[in-house]
Amino acid sequence: MTAADPAGGPAGAPTPDAPCTARHEDWRRAVHAASGLLGPLALRFPGRSAGFVLFGGLAVIALVLEVARRVSPAVRRGVDAVGGPLFRPEEARGVSGPTTLAWGYAVSWWLFTPAVAATAVAVAALADPAAALVGRRFGRGAPKSLAGSAACAVVSATVLLVAGGAAPAVVTGALVVAMAERAPWRGTDNILVPLTVGVALTLLGHR
Repeated sequence: MTAADPAGGPAGAPTPDAPCTARHEDWRRAVHAASGLLGPLALRFPGRSAGFVLFGGLAVIALVLEVARRVSPAVRRGVDAVGGPLFRPEEARGVSGPTTLAWGYAVSWWLFTPAVAATAVAVAALADPAAALVGRRFGRGAPKSLAGSAACAVVSATVLLVAGGAAPAVVTGALVVAMAERAPWRGTDNILVPLTVGVALTLLGHR
């Protein structure tokens, strides 16, 4: 497919009939990890309103783009031109990972205290790319490997420690995140991971 091919979209964007390249996956994981900065950024503003605007706005924009790129070929070409590597081929027909991640962040901010939500965002941003990288290297081709889950748990524990979590929160959070990341339904881990972190920290008394 070339850049002028209407079926394939802009050059470099994956099509529904072509697999994502390693470059696309690396770019997608890098953006996923970088999104973890949104949690600490929201904490820098007083109160919760800025976080509501930030995460709620991102979630609404993502949802609007999801609908628009399905009903308008022009919008789809524009979205692919700007963020083609962020989408996998199968996401041309389903809800994309960036959209589920945006809603996972938004719901976490709505449900939990700002400190807990920011930690949940950071864990969700870093744990999944770590699981994917290690799983691809040591998982023997399995989509959800034990090696990837172990990496997910280690990264989650590290983030929780840096955030000041006590030992029970670190261990519990790492375990529940590893289990949530293994959810078999595509994209659900982007919502389940931040929510499970938030629930675990809240139940353990973190505010």
